Amino acid sequence: MVNITNLLIKLALFKDFHTEEVQILSHYVSPQKYFEGQVLMQKGTPGNYLGILLSGEVNIIDNQTILKTNKKGELIGEMSLVKSEPRSADVVATQDGAIAIMTFDDIESLKQSHPDIAVKLIDVLTESVRKIAESQKQDTTEYVALLADPREETKLIDFVTKHKLFFGDRPVAATASFNELLERKTGISAPKKIHTQRLVGGEGAIGSLIVSGNILTLIYLRDSRSQTAQQINFEALSRFCDLNQVPFATNLTTAEAILYYLEG
Repeated sequence: MVNITNLLIKLALFKDFHTEEVQILSHYVSPQKYFEGQVLMQKGTPGNYLGILLSGEVNIIDNQTILKTNKKGELIGEMSLVKSEPRSADVVATQDGAIAIMTFDDIESLKQSHPDIAVKLIDVLTESVRKIAESQKQDTTEYVALLADPREETKLIDFVTKHKLFFGDRPVAATASFNELLERKTGISAPKKIHTQRLVGGEGAIGSLIVSGNILTLIYLRDSRSQTAQQINFEALSRFCDLNQVPFATNLTTAEAILYYLEG
């Protein structure tokens, strides 16, 4: 098969990527040939990978009805991967072609080694997820997401207490552990529990929520003195918010400004 970098760089999906970024990305995808009539994805199976069509065509079929035909440069299986849901339809090849496979683990590995490229990739791959979510009129709740490193939790609790009317009137998203502290100290509960260790993969993954348009703003007070593995996740999260135009506060002054804007 032709060099995978050359195949990917010609696709409109990666028009905003530098050649060096595509070269790095190519190490995290698996190119495979497929043949006419082959079932590439089966309804009901786990959505643990997505595909980028390098050539050929496939039909998206549900109950023997063709819902859509995807061609070169388009994605298949992205909604199931981002949401960690079973496949909702079959994907059947209508002609011979090639596909680049990327698994959830591939994305996580890329995030660890090159968080900036991982975030750009996720934003590109999930653009269609936004469109699908809009067309299906899924949950449109916009949460105020609250995160804090252990040493900063007290400051965030004090901030919520200071603005209790604001947070009491809006849906909050937080980790399960911080939610317990939040309830005990302020009486405010977070109806949406979020996971910060991964960007996509499940309804609670912070990146999945951002992609779906369910995060109004993110306040993350971090301990800048602590250089841990969390630094990688923070950098990826910061870039993801930038790409998706989500207001992101990392200190109390910025958080105050965001609240002032939202209340206005």
